[in-house]
Amino acid sequence: MKVLVVNPSLAKRIRDHLPPDVEVIKPETGTDDELVVLAGDVEVIVATRLSPEVAQAAPKLKLLQKTGAGVDDMPFDSLREETWMANTSGSNPVPLAEGAVALVFALAKKVIQKHGSFMKDRDVGRGVLLSGRKAGIVGFGSIGREVGRMLQCMGMRVLAVKRSRDDELAEAMGLEFLGTPDDLIHVMSESDFVVVTAPLTPETRGMIGEEGLRAMKPSAYIVNVARAALIQEEPLYRALSEAWIAGAALDVWWTPHFWDPLWNKEGKPASEYPFWELPNVICTPHSVVFSDSRSDAGLKIMVENILRVKRGEPPINQVDKKFRY
Repeated sequence: MKVLVVNPSLAKRIRDHLPPDVEVIKPETGTDDELVVLAGDVEVIVATRLSPEVAQAAPKLKLLQKTGAGVDDMPFDSLREETWMANTSGSNPVPLAEGAVALVFALAKKVIQKHGSFMKDRDVGRGVLLSGRKAGIVGFGSIGREVGRMLQCMGMRVLAVKRSRDDELAEAMGLEFLGTPDDLIHVMSESDFVVVTAPLTPETRGMIGEEGLRAMKPSAYIVNVARAALIQEEPLYRALSEAWIAGAALDVWWTPHFWDPLWNKEGKPASEYPFWELPNVICTPHSVVFSDSRSDAGLKIMVENILRVKRGEPPINQVDKKFRY
């Protein structure tokens, strides 16, 4: 059995947990031309992202294993019907949740502005008291729920939106409100901080636009640690530059993998709009999830799924190819 692991450093970690009769292949350059050649006789591909050309060049592919949770950059339309797709969703939601909460704190306490004005102007405006305020979480999966728990510890009241109603979950977590996408405008209008953690699917792409942003309080903030395309780019820039809302923290960008020359050959900027020049915006390069503590939870899922495919069993953490998450 052959497994192509697109990330060379991850290939070594996976290799250490597999039996000798599983051949782990890693690329030298990672270009599509190289991957097309390597994919010809593999049964599993492990990747953070993959082009349609590589998927089409793998006629024996049984499993496309995503290294993280979001699968919007996976080639759904190029996979055979019988090919499984799996991710590592839910394996370790704490690092990204902590990153999201850190951005909430930085916005609320004007940390960046106060650092920039140090020894020049003490009066950059007062921060926001979080206790008693409302946090609206758009996307209430494992990461959204962890964000909610953390913010509740600060005395915040939590409202949330998820794909379907779950009254038991709402009661168990003590939520003020848990609705569906039909309730998005209500949640955004009620919240002092909106935290976006939803998956990017055809249904959720652009779900937050001018209507939702104008519904927010002028004193409210929005934090996006999920996927940039969940929020419409131009309305968000206007909302921030024209003070419809107080500010934003963005850890995700509209040019996917903008830092990677293999995927951004034209060198496009992270956005068509200069969010990073606005004084009320915190910009981070899709990195708030990183920490000094590396969890092996995702690795265990990937290894387990490779072994399952080897045994002819379906993988865990399967992605629904119809709903694309």
